[in-house]
Amino acid sequence: MRGVHRYNMALLTRLSAKNDDANTDITRNLHTLQFESALSEEERKLLVLRARSHAIAVSLCAQATYFVDILNEGRQMKNQLKSPHKRSTRILQDFHCKDPLLVGIIGCGHVGSQIAHCLLTYGRMNPSDLHISTRRPETLEYLASRGTECYNNNVKLASSVHLVFVCVLPSQLSDVAEEVKEYLTSSSIIYCTASSVSTRKLKQLFGIDNIVKPECDIKAENCEKPWDYSVNINTALGIKETVETTSPFAFNKTDCIVSTPAHVGGVMVYAFLNMCSSLGMGRQDSLDALHLVLFGETDKEPIDDRLRVEHFTKKSDEDGDKVFPRFDLVKISENTTVALKKIVESEELKHAFASRYWEAFEQYVHLKAYGQV
Repeated sequence: MRGVHRYNMALLTRLSAKNDDANTDITRNLHTLQFESALSEEERKLLVLRARSHAIAVSLCAQATYFVDILNEGRQMKNQLKSPHKRSTRILQDFHCKDPLLVGIIGCGHVGSQIAHCLLTYGRMNPSDLHISTRRPETLEYLASRGTECYNNNVKLASSVHLVFVCVLPSQLSDVAEEVKEYLTSSSIIYCTASSVSTRKLKQLFGIDNIVKPECDIKAENCEKPWDYSVNINTALGIKETVETTSPFAFNKTDCIVSTPAHVGGVMVYAFLNMCSSLGMGRQDSLDALHLVLFGETDKEPIDDRLRVEHFTKKSDEDGDKVFPRFDLVKISENTTVALKKIVESEELKHAFASRYWEAFEQYVHLKAYGQV
């Protein structure tokens, strides 16, 4: 879906009012009770780090949630593309998957648990499709009670899912990779949150090139930009303006305390095509699915400035039934590809991507506005 309908805006306004009432801080105007009141002038200068840390966490969870959403929907496209009505408006409809994306999280500390809660809130996935392997699964009673598979077995997890979030400390990566790499397949996707470890190193450790890593750009001149770090991550992802700043193709990056590099969006595009190829979808079907899922194309709102086969491969093979070659996501992340350049230069594609990006979170916002969650 592209564009926001007027009734959507009314719902968002209504929800915003509810959130304001529910999250009222009774100490807001009592300055002596605020956290900042006990800080010295020198310590106050470090408050920017608090905002930056929160913004990075929001961006990381937004990227992860969106990525799961597009892969999950993409898996439904193989059959749906055969329909004469490829895609209809479904923003307020339930999302039932015949072939769901199975997601795993290794390590459920601060980062892993944040991602898990965001996926279950906004990711349009069933809790039973989420597996978590952690050293203390007994601490995840809340997630387990919702139907999430929680255990302490990295091998079982790697063998059971399509997408693996690796949310462990950099010092633990080698051991985790050694434990699971022989159980990964060519279609497995590793999504690693360790910012200090390069994708090249991750490729070496896990033995596959289907590697995705969230990234954030931090500019010193933006460190004083306003950012509300008083709301929790889940709440922040229900705010349209906040979510839009985390998009790889955001239009207002100069106003953001942190921003997502465009090449992160490029990697997601190629990861999506790799998944389509693993499902046996031909090139034309894969591109149709790409425009439907990542750019919100509909029968009534076709995209004119489309991505074509030649944007992804030098071979202009006219056989649309032939699958794309597998793309090395590590190399993709290191280069400005023809497809990425096309998206960055196309106002239509960037607007369509931005609209679809927010849509991943919008359905929950609507359901909450109607009191259905």
